[in-house]
Amino acid sequence: MSINRRDWLKTAFLGSAALTLSPLEFFARETPNFAELKKDDATIRLCFNENPFGTSPKALEAMQKSLNFSSMYDFKFADVLCEKLAEKNQLKKDNILVSAGSSFLLELITKYVSINKGHIIIPNPSFTIFEPIAEFLGMSKSVIPLTEHKEIDLEKMKSSIRKDTKLIYICNPNNPTGDLLSRQEMDTFIQSVPDNITILVDEAYIEFTSQKSLGDLVNQHKNLIVTRTFSKLYGFAGARLGYAIGYPKMIENLKKLQSWSGAEISVVTMAGAIAAMDDQEFITKVFDNNQKVKDFTNSEFQKRGIKTIPSSANFVYFSLENYKGDYFKKLKEAKILGGKTYEEKGKWTRISLGTMEDMKRYFEVIS
Repeated sequence: MSINRRDWLKTAFLGSAALTLSPLEFFARETPNFAELKKDDATIRLCFNENPFGTSPKALEAMQKSLNFSSMYDFKFADVLCEKLAEKNQLKKDNILVSAGSSFLLELITKYVSINKGHIIIPNPSFTIFEPIAEFLGMSKSVIPLTEHKEIDLEKMKSSIRKDTKLIYICNPNNPTGDLLSRQEMDTFIQSVPDNITILVDEAYIEFTSQKSLGDLVNQHKNLIVTRTFSKLYGFAGARLGYAIGYPKMIENLKKLQSWSGAEISVVTMAGAIAAMDDQEFITKVFDNNQKVKDFTNSEFQKRGIKTIPSSANFVYFSLENYKGDYFKKLKEAKILGGKTYEEKGKWTRISLGTMEDMKRYFEVIS
């Protein structure tokens, strides 16, 4: 795929303008009551899949110290961060691209595949924040419903491939369902897709599972690109840090669409991320607490006869079909930010996992 840089400066600008919703407004669509409750300090936030256990103490200490470097550009931090991420993923530095959150990378990759227009394939529901940009840039799309078991339908995605298909997007574990496709399923699917089609795998929640990332396959499958984030397990949703793993040429091409790769990341965020990766005690604490809260949440739903989907993330997808009462009204009155209805059939919605205290309060409210 050839890149005309001059054309891309115009296209990238227009693509950015395509987002009629800001990222915050996009996330606000997750809950009907966001505008009324967002500024209320008493609000319990169970809608954005944030880490309720905070950020690593070691990361916070490193971030505090890094403030002394605020007057300097981030060359040293960026190099150390990329080297550390490469080591963590058993790859090389030229396989890594860092950014201010993985959502930015989804946008960047969308612009890349849209250079000569074409067709994208996405599942629904899923985390398709980049969809308005693709449409604005002239991309057509196929939207593939989940299976009856709420799984991403790989077979239907494959059968939807056209001559002009440029991108297939898969969020794994999927948001909002939490369903996890196995590594074997994913590998088989990737091998079945023509290598001129970019396969974008969003692994924002993979660290809540024991499943190995697909990142180690990018040198084998040059059309595969994997995105990861520090927003969830590491608690960097506000600090903003994500990264992409890809074949060196893919990473090189993506960097050509940036005036300065990684320039949007502060030295404070990078210093914190470097320290966070070494705080295994905190990582284990978050992983274990998330599982305990998830087990409790599923148990409470089961007691109430509410159907759920097994979750491999830090949220639970459930059906309000048999729920008696106005669920969203109860949440609003209790100042709890919950989700929206993702699927009208079955009235499927999602709740993010908070602390155990948060979830006990939540179940008191909806009972």
